[in-house]
Amino acid sequence: MNAHAAARIAPLHENDPRSHDPVLEELVDFVGYRPNALLTMARKPGVVPALLQLLGVTLRGDGLLTQALRFLIAAEAARGARCRYTTTHLVHAAHHVGVDWDKLAALPSYRDDPRYTQQERKALAIATAGGSLPVREPGQAITQARQVFTEEEIVEIVSCVAMVGWFNRWNGLMGSELEPVPSEALAYVPWLQDLEV
Repeated sequence: MNAHAAARIAPLHENDPRSHDPVLEELVDFVGYRPNALLTMARKPGVVPALLQLLGVTLRGDGLLTQALRFLIAAEAARGARCRYTTTHLVHAAHHVGVDWDKLAALPSYRDDPRYTQQERKALAIATAGGSLPVREPGQAITQARQVFTEEEIVEIVSCVAMVGWFNRWNGLMGSELEPVPSEALAYVPWLQDLEV
């Protein structure tokens, strides 16, 4: 399936009243477009507001970690699942909250790349461990993270990784079609092209 194939279940048309939940409108204001995945989820009443509330608690808004780090963690978790739609969205969102394209392009090399701090590397190692199932060596990643993070901060890191799991599975099953706005990330972050759709 290529990046422009039709979704397995079509998203709601933007004129459909179910596609205009107030919580969704706030997200549209933040990212600048209507995510097709959410317009498909909107077919099941209650899913979009519940999911976006969880997204607001984990990735957006106030937190112990910066929003930029939380989106980096989420992008690495999605990269581990090889979901191009989810990863592209999260890379685009990370750039939207201030992460440079060059740093995002270097994400697969975060362990050695000088653009990443030791603290970021330890957070991203948790995302790498939890980015696919079965989870790979979580004990080691969390033990190393304890050197620089509190337990509450580690819980925040894991919540970002877990949040991405919903989107990876949804988009992998539904074949959500990537929108033009987040697609701009493909020009700056070449490894996105290597992911599954």
